Amino acid sequence: YIENGDIGGIVGIVANGEKILSITKTGYQDVENSKKIDENSLFWIASQSKPITACAVMMLVDEGKLNLDEPITTYLPELTRMVVARVWREGWQVEEKLTKPITLRHLLSHTSGMQWVTSVNQQAGKIDILPMNLALYATPLTPLWFEPGEKYSYSNQGVNVAATIVERVSGMKFEDFLQKRLFEPIGMPSATFYPTEKQLEKLTKAYKMGENKNLEEIRIDQLQYPLSDKNKRFAEAAGGLFCTPSDLVKFYQMFANKGVYNGIRYLSEASVAEISRRQTPDNVPDSYGLCCTENNSWYGHGGAYGTDTRVYRSGYVVMYFIQEAGLPKSGEAHNKFFDLAT
Repeated sequence: YIENGDIGGIVGIVANGEKILSITKTGYQDVENSKKIDENSLFWIASQSKPITACAVMMLVDEGKLNLDEPITTYLPELTRMVVARVWREGWQVEEKLTKPITLRHLLSHTSGMQWVTSVNQQAGKIDILPMNLALYATPLTPLWFEPGEKYSYSNQGVNVAATIVERVSGMKFEDFLQKRLFEPIGMPSATFYPTEKQLEKLTKAYKMGENKNLEEIRIDQLQYPLSDKNKRFAEAAGGLFCTPSDLVKFYQMFANKGVYNGIRYLSEASVAEISRRQTPDNVPDSYGLCCTENNSWYGHGGAYGTDTRVYRSGYVVMYFIQEAGLPKSGEAHNKFFDLAT
């Protein structure tokens, strides 16, 4: 695929809970300048940020500071005025009060009824324009699609609200909580919402297929630039993290090892089981855990620009990393890699 110009570069890792078994690296992080890609190249992991947010929540659940089935208004009373849009008629929407509360379990399983992003983010077209403590006040302005627990609808905003609860209960900014409780202890120095200029030298460029059937470099359309700007950009728990494959695999090895990495326990076995089991109701066709897709064989998550990690229930981790937004054969390459790896 790389030789044919279908994709720019790929990093693949196979591991178990204890060690790396295989690293595949071929192609380029920067095609134009022939910079080779490897496991230390930096990627926008996009929605692979979500399982990390679920981990943060479950750390506080393990400590007895959060309850998955407690109404979120217990932690965020600002959300007591949430409504659901029940009827849409001739351009008008009829809103009603909720008959049941939203819980953390709803937020992390995309069954809260919250829309993809708030109306403010929809208008701006970016996901990193507001800090969590201000985005919280935009949340009630966007009515729910349905009553909590009724259906499944993928929602960045729901996951961001869960991260806001982590901030509120821990007394720390979400990015600081992740740094102190997860990234530093487990050894993930590249994981960040704000890559430095030095890190950006290793950033894997994203590509789409140009009019002349050649790879055309693009910016990450959901984020503001410069990516290193901490004053205008804000942590997006549902999709804002950057990380190298060599660092991110450690996070997933911890899951493969039932909450333990390198001899240190980060999550209880019960919390790992909770994250990885089906949380969506039986009458909902989508099978989703807490911030992860799940089935009988594996659980994990993908990212918008082509990254994907699966933790197989047999104890193995398989990671596939590219950066693309509109390469016709990228899905075919993705599927063939997983077929070969498993």
